[in-house]
Amino acid sequence: MSTLLIKIKLPALLILSFFLLSDGFPQTKPDSAGNALIFVRNGKMVSAASAGVNIKTAKTRAELETAARQALENLRQKRFYFARIDSAISIKTAKNNADVIHFYLNSGPEFDLTTQISLSDSSIPQQDWQRELRGAHDETAWLARLNNVLTGLAREGHPLAFFTVDSVTVQEDSNKNSRLALLHLKLEPGPTVRLDSILIRGNKITKANVLLRELPVMPGDKFNLDEVESIPDRLLRLGFLKSVSPPQLHVDNRGRYLLDLAVVEGNSNFLNGVAGYNPGSGNEKGYLTGLLDLKFGNLLGTGRLVNARWEKRSRDTQELALRYREPWLAGWPLHVSGGFQQLVQDTSYVERRWDVLAELPAGRRFTLFGQLLTESVSPDSLAALQLGLPESRVASVVAGLRYDSRDDLINPTAGVFYSTSLETGRKRYGPTAEAAAQSFSRKKILVDFEWLLPVKWPQVLSVAIHGREVTTGEPLVSITDQIRFGGATTLRGYREEQFRGSRVAWSNFEYRYLLSRQSRAFVFLDLGYYFREEPANSTAAALTAIDEIKRSFGLGVRLDTPLGIVGVDYGLGEGDDLLNGKVHVSLLNSF
Repeated sequence: MSTLLIKIKLPALLILSFFLLSDGFPQTKPDSAGNALIFVRNGKMVSAASAGVNIKTAKTRAELETAARQALENLRQKRFYFARIDSAISIKTAKNNADVIHFYLNSGPEFDLTTQISLSDSSIPQQDWQRELRGAHDETAWLARLNNVLTGLAREGHPLAFFTVDSVTVQEDSNKNSRLALLHLKLEPGPTVRLDSILIRGNKITKANVLLRELPVMPGDKFNLDEVESIPDRLLRLGFLKSVSPPQLHVDNRGRYLLDLAVVEGNSNFLNGVAGYNPGSGNEKGYLTGLLDLKFGNLLGTGRLVNARWEKRSRDTQELALRYREPWLAGWPLHVSGGFQQLVQDTSYVERRWDVLAELPAGRRFTLFGQLLTESVSPDSLAALQLGLPESRVASVVAGLRYDSRDDLINPTAGVFYSTSLETGRKRYGPTAEAAAQSFSRKKILVDFEWLLPVKWPQVLSVAIHGREVTTGEPLVSITDQIRFGGATTLRGYREEQFRGSRVAWSNFEYRYLLSRQSRAFVFLDLGYYFREEPANSTAAALTAIDEIKRSFGLGVRLDTPLGIVGVDYGLGEGDDLLNGKVHVSLLNSF
């Protein structure tokens, strides 16, 4: 879309005054060593900086003319539209016999601006824009107000609206040093624009309909500026476009309107690798943890996604997950995905999970989602005996809301992310030799919040808060239902999933210094809290509450390299000395 232009300007007075000064220049050529410049405004000497001039000495006539233009432009911006240069005189100084050029400025009266608007099309409602154009203001304020009127008309289907100047009436004020300029403007709203067609260029892999269905406008719709301006952000959030140019509005010789979109495709597949090292304690050796996450984000140009993930969280815990996502199910803006996940926890039990997730966009930033899931836990014989873990199955339903206004998903500099979900279901235990089959309710609530606050470029503050709670109808929340956290993505400076509880929370505070578009260095402070209940001893029925707050701090970096974005975090937990911290290394590569 072409940039909206306000067709109103006042610098004609400036141009006239500049031509009037032309013959006032000294006839001698400026000294090659440079002539000092002195400005005298209304009889008072002012510095070059106060006069709005960034040239202190002039060696050529062109530099003298530039200094004159800058001085007059500075006065014009202060509403002295009749400002002029009465004369420019070259004077030799007695001290070193050098020429000094004096510019004698006459600012003239100061102007207040007001407008009188005539409308060429009486069908356009007047009350909205008339309210915007009341009163007397300076030029900058008027340009902003006129632009607001044009923007409002563009929102209502008139992107080609413009103002023209019919005449300017100057009125004397009781104060001789000020005058009132009445601008007689004519508002041309232009035609009501309806889009006849939309063209997308630059998509070599992605199918055109995959991009067109994401747009908030369709052929036949009336032009709306807000919707058109939101198009680049909407398309970039798909994750497989590198850039989207501002939409351009064209009209052909038959009066048909075309919205032209130029896109550049980026890499849609991602490989995310994370490695961590946990030093041993006592006679125990250290060990490695890791994550390998492979994502194909735009299968055959259709926007479909396949994700495979493997993670080793601790010495004896690992997880495997597979997921498939189908966007725009049956042509409706409903995104459905399904997945399988298997967790081997400390060789004590195996947890398997199947789920189906549906996401429904609700506006530009909000997403509603619902999920159906089933889980099963199969303990080994030793865990069943020592931990009292019978086989169990859970069927649950989840509902949630997500909001995301971050300006970038990899290295955001501003915005807010918020997500909350509530899960409710039934947990069933199979019969054992000691007890019959049982069924209990289970509920979970999850809250995630992240706020990115730009401080002073290139510095950003990041505040993230996360909370989880699980409640059940059982006397004690089972170890398989408790929430685990700690490690590279939650509480740095500690082992992966070192802590667990029925109620947990953690926060991450980062001060970031941006090194490039996708690189940053930062320092961090992480806080964590967990609560759980456990039997006081093996025989008593009484429960003991365990709750604790943990802290860690450290530093890290994300560097954009030819291999991808390399990340290194070094965190120190409570009691760690400087050389005994936890190292987390990651690699995010697109291909």
